[in-house]
Amino acid sequence: MTHPDVLAPAKLGPITLRNRIIKSATFEGKTPNALVTDELIEFHRRPAAGGVGMSTVAYCAVAPEGRTERGQLWMRPEALPGLRRLTDAIHAEGRRRPRSWGMPGRWRTRSRRDCRRWRRRGRSTR
Repeated sequence: MTHPDVLAPAKLGPITLRNRIIKSATFEGKTPNALVTDELIEFHRRPAAGGVGMSTVAYCAVAPEGRTERGQLWMRPEALPGLRRLTDAIHAEGRRRPRSWGMPGRWRTRSRRDCRRWRRRGRSTR
């Protein structure tokens, strides 16, 4: 049985990674105001510079009530400039940067009632 070369390029859907080494998603704890910081950018830039083929940014909530920690990123207009800087820094090292999107259901930070409005809009919390 042969094994793929982990340093060889790999296809992941429509993109090609430089290699098969991936920094998986972990909550970095580097977003105290739920926005990208220079510290978060450096946290992901360094493995990219060291050769990681893809670095996954931790859980990004789709709404504030979807966070499991108060400091977690959540998608909103004021988050976009920081996310762009993060993406640019990682791409400058020749790497890819996905995000882990989510709505955690019962592990969220706000009340159950807050999340009912998402279900009414057709966005399940399950």
